[in-house]
Order: sequence, then C-alpha cells, then structure tokens
Amino acid sequence: MSDSTESTKERTDKLKKEFDDLFAFNPAYVYGEQTVNKIVKSRRSMDNELFIDLLLRSLAIQRASTVYPPKSNHDLRDLHRQILKSPSQTHQKQSVLYYLLKDVNLPNKHTSPPAPPYAKSVYLSQKYRIFIDGIWLMDRGKFKEALDYLTEPILIPTFPEKIIYTLCTHREPGDNDLALAYYHTVKPAIDSYEVLEALFSTIAAGGVAGSLLWSRRHPKQIRQKLFERLITEVLDAPEGEERATRSMELIYQPFDKDEESWFEEYLTKEKGRSIPRAKDALRVRAIATGHGDAFDQGNGIRGDNGAGMEWSGSSFEHGLMTPPR
Repeated sequence: MSDSTESTKERTDKLKKEFDDLFAFNPAYVYGEQTVNKIVKSRRSMDNELFIDLLLRSLAIQRASTVYPPKSNHDLRDLHRQILKSPSQTHQKQSVLYYLLKDVNLPNKHTSPPAPPYAKSVYLSQKYRIFIDGIWLMDRGKFKEALDYLTEPILIPTFPEKIIYTLCTHREPGDNDLALAYYHTVKPAIDSYEVLEALFSTIAAGGVAGSLLWSRRHPKQIRQKLFERLITEVLDAPEGEERATRSMELIYQPFDKDEESWFEEYLTKEKGRSIPRAKDALRVRAIATGHGDAFDQGNGIRGDNGAGMEWSGSSFEHGLMTPPR
C-alpha cells in the first residue's frame, strides 16, 4: 500500500471520527422528511436563497441547495467533509457546524439539544453563536424572534441587505415594525437599489410624509426614482378610503422644486401617465398650489366641476377634493 493511499485512508478515518464525535448522540443521524420539506419550502419563499446558503458559499461550498438540507446520512457526512475541507477560518467552519446541530430534532425530549454543548466545547465566541441563532430563526420564518439576536450590539452587521430585504418582502399587511426596527437599530449601509426600494416601500406603507423625508437623504438620481415609486404606490393602489387618504396626503405635501418638476413630468410624460388617476392628481395639485386656473386652461377644462376628468369612484373623488385636516 502506497504512502499516498495510507494518507488518504488516514484522512478518511479522521473525518469519520470527527463526524461520529460531532453526532455522538447518533452517528447514523438523518434529517427527517418533514424537516427537509420545511427547509425546501422556506428556501422557495426566500427567493431560493437561505442564509445558510450564504454561509456555505462563504466556505467556498457552491450549489448550496444541492447539499443542504442533506437527505441521507451519507449526504450529511459529505456536507460535513466539505465544511472541514474548506480553506476558511476555523471559527467560520465551527459556526456552520453549530447551525447544522441546531437542525437536530432528537426524539427523546429529555435529551439536551447538541448545539449548545458543541459551541461550548470548541469555545465558539458568543457573537458567532448569537449570529447563527439569529439567521437560523430567519431561515425558519421566525423573524420577530430572530431580531432579538440580530440586533444585539455585540454583532458586526452581516448580510444586512439580505436581512432587510427578507423582512420587507415577508411583512404582514400593516406590519412594518420588524424591518424598520432592524434598519434603525443596526443602521447598515445599503448598496443594492433593490433592497433600498423594498425598504422605501415599507417606510411608505407607514406614512407618505415620512417616506418623502427619508428619500431626501439620498443622491438626486436615487431620490427621483424613489419619489416616482411613491407616486405609483399611492395613486395606483387598490380603490378605497386608504388610497384616497394617502393620495391627498401626497398631493398636499410641500414639494421642493425638484419634486414639483418630477411629479408633473412623471404623470404626464413617464410611466406614471398610465395611472388612471394621473390627470386628477395633477389638477388637484395645481389647485392646492394656486395654479388651478392655469392647469384648466392648459387642459381645456371649463368651470369648477372637473368635467372630462377620469374620476374613479366616489371615495377617491371625495378624497382628492377634500384637503386633509
């Protein structure tokens, strides 16, 4: 037997022993079918990318969805092997192993979960445990519980854009608190416009004035795109009293010079002109700013009854024509 073969065998035996030690509670452990299905379903709901996928990629393990969740003991052992062979730092590999142990469901309720003892045995830093606890909960859709960990001051923001985007796109109607709580607590830099747009929509859902003020913090080009998104979200929302109220709130905002120009341009020349209430909004804005007569003359409108306007239901007509108190 050659030295190289012996060396390979030694490495294989070492990996087997390390796995058996890690899963000492059951070296033949297999992810249950229900657990696998839940993880697969969760990945689909999160744009086919879990936080564990990002961790595995950081260890140079590609195609995470094919290795996690492991569907057999052989698959689990192979994933363990790939993690240990990664050129990444030891604490990063230990963090991923800690994540895997958190997946373990032991049938005996009196048996302690294996993850905490493992973390203690390898002296895994508290900040890594807290972070893994948080993203493990995120991957399971337990967002409120996850934020108890991910907003800890001890943490350096990791995957903040993914966290914000997930919280924004999975929020319940009327519930904007989680995404905003994370954003205002962690205060991460956001480079992705897709994430910025999702966050802006969440802010806008909580109030037009607040979202307008927030948009003004950004460079002019970004500001304009966010402002146009606000117009669309408000004016092109489903019919009802909420749309009417928010439309009036937007139209009666004190726009600056740029916003005044963007408002008119977007609703007359850009994509916003296809919004059914675009012309209505322009007219009411003109009236609100003292330019109603000029607008009517420019659009061939006579009298004060708005003839020829495309009103779409009494609630919106009342909302547009009655300034907010």
